[in-house]
Amino acid sequence: MNFGIIVNNLIVIFAMIAVGLVSGRLKIISDRAQGDFTAFLMNITLPCTIFMSMIREYDSSLIRDSIVIFILGIVFFGGGMLALYPVSRLFKVPEERRGVWTLCGALCNTGFMGFPLVKAVFGDEGLFLASIMNLAYNCVAWTLGAQIACRGSGESSQIQWRKILFTNVNYAVAIGMVFFLLQIPLPETIRTVVQSFGNITTPLSMFLIGLNLAGGSVMEVFRGRDVRTATLMRLVIIPLVVVGIMHLLPLPADTILRGVVILIMSMPCPSMALMLALQYKRDTHLASEAIFLSSLCCIVTIPLIMFLI
Repeated sequence: MNFGIIVNNLIVIFAMIAVGLVSGRLKIISDRAQGDFTAFLMNITLPCTIFMSMIREYDSSLIRDSIVIFILGIVFFGGGMLALYPVSRLFKVPEERRGVWTLCGALCNTGFMGFPLVKAVFGDEGLFLASIMNLAYNCVAWTLGAQIACRGSGESSQIQWRKILFTNVNYAVAIGMVFFLLQIPLPETIRTVVQSFGNITTPLSMFLIGLNLAGGSVMEVFRGRDVRTATLMRLVIIPLVVVGIMHLLPLPADTILRGVVILIMSMPCPSMALMLALQYKRDTHLASEAIFLSSLCCIVTIPLIMFLI
């Protein structure tokens, strides 16, 4: 693996984040526009990017790797939550915060930040695999994640199949998989339109992450012990455990599977933690601060973790 290319791509990515950060500090983009851009990204440009990553010649090794990465996604996301919940006691996390703390430590930003980074580092094949891992992420987050989020709240969670299955990202994966398996040709005009929208995803997502970082107070966030420990779990402990496991697995030499999984598992805390905290009336303040702090610190931790691949 060419680490020079990886480092260069990461520098470009974080430079885009810096542009968003400066734009946010200077109030160039309004809060309302930021919300509209985020909706545009998640519902249009990101599905286009995922779909185009699947328009490629049939390769049986991709099917093999897709099955493996889906299983690994279930194991890492699900196992991470089951392991971190009891660990929260060791860090003296208050009982009412343990569910959100666990979600922040075990789950990661697979789509908003993970997809663009994977595409930049590993190309369309990497994005293909990351999309499959995201399916496992959704299944675990909206089932086991919901159960953990509502612990201690007196509420019971119900599996929300609509939120698991019916998303534009999943539609893009399903349709793209049909085109890939059946080798359906895509008309050039449609290809150009979809590809053009897909090309917006990486710079727009990084720009929006910079905007989000511009709205928080760094020093205040660092004062929270639970926020710091959740960020440590998300950016350091969990990725290092995943690196160790991935190096022990007998993976084929011709696959980028190891790199894709490690990069995805190195992402910061996801908005999913905040969504579940809101839904089950848990500690939204902890979720928001952990998302902010981990998104800030990952600028340093992601390149370091990538050198361990």
